Amino acid sequence: MKIGIDARMFRSSVAGIGRYSQNLIRNLLEIDRDDEFVLFMTSEDKKEFDKLVIENLLKIENCKLKIIVSDIPHYSLAEQTKLPGIIAREKCDLVHFLHSNVPVRYKGKFIVTIHDLTMIFYPETAKKTNFIKRQAFGFVMKKAINNSAKIITDSENTKKDVIKTFNVDKSKIKTIYLATNDSIQDTPLGMRYQIQDTNKYQIPNNKPIILYVGQFREHKNVKGLLNAYKILKKAIDCQLVLVGNIPETYKNIIDKDPDLRDTVVPGFVTDEELSVWYEEASVFVFPSFYEGFGLPGLEAMQRGTPVVASKTSCLPEIYKDAALYFNPKNPVEMAEKIKLVLQDKQLTNKLIIEGKKIAAEYSW
Repeated sequence: MKIGIDARMFRSSVAGIGRYSQNLIRNLLEIDRDDEFVLFMTSEDKKEFDKLVIENLLKIENCKLKIIVSDIPHYSLAEQTKLPGIIAREKCDLVHFLHSNVPVRYKGKFIVTIHDLTMIFYPETAKKTNFIKRQAFGFVMKKAINNSAKIITDSENTKKDVIKTFNVDKSKIKTIYLATNDSIQDTPLGMRYQIQDTNKYQIPNNKPIILYVGQFREHKNVKGLLNAYKILKKAIDCQLVLVGNIPETYKNIIDKDPDLRDTVVPGFVTDEELSVWYEEASVFVFPSFYEGFGLPGLEAMQRGTPVVASKTSCLPEIYKDAALYFNPKNPVEMAEKIKLVLQDKQLTNKLIIEGKKIAAEYSW
């Protein structure tokens, strides 16, 4: 069988979908030597793909593999007008679109992964996008769902959302859980020393680190975490670290508030650095209002970091009893749960043990 994969979001900078794309493709190529794969990538995706091959993090020996480089950005007009023809020329038996941005004009057989319905439930997430583009996004997703041969969701919660929102027969949808990133592993001592260097991040050795990893969109509720941090600082000496590409709006919030100016913002980091941040953190906090899977929390569990998370959407489904939950709309409760983990060693050890068990249950 000739299988095409829309891998135009393969690069790490695309965050969660990049992680999904890399791990799915890496594992598919390792276990399937019979089928032929065609990857559709941008130049940047191909560059990162080649780097992973060179570093032996992606094995392509004896694979039936072809890569088509096409610099068509996701969510672009060219994605709808030019990409269908490029894919059709390869005469694939099946195409897997790794996100909902499926070209409406593509007539071949395909499956699609719907990670979440954030753009439907939280349209303010795309407030920089005009109304017409937001409407187009909804139209494209609906077409992808209706025209696909099968739909994959990352969680049962997202599956239920898709069924309810788009009136889809549940037999058409298959939930396939994600897993931790293969490259979030033990980190070289040199990298550990670099991050622990107080001259770089000015974090006193005795301060417990509260870690957040992710994007800064409104549904991620980072503002709620900042409010909880301000409350928590009145009771306990601690340090908040926000990992991810931070927008200017959030930088301004932090810079203008004296109680938040000590927040450490490393920006986008490598997997090696991220692994160390997980290990150095005293607690990982995931304050989201809505998630499709919640991969960063699972990565934290894998690295032995206790997790405190929102009791919303899919997170209790994925983390089960391995996290301490709070109402994301209540920063006081969020602060209380973080404080509890920082001060109760027995609870912390329980969460660490259960977290590692849960993380080990998921695989690619």
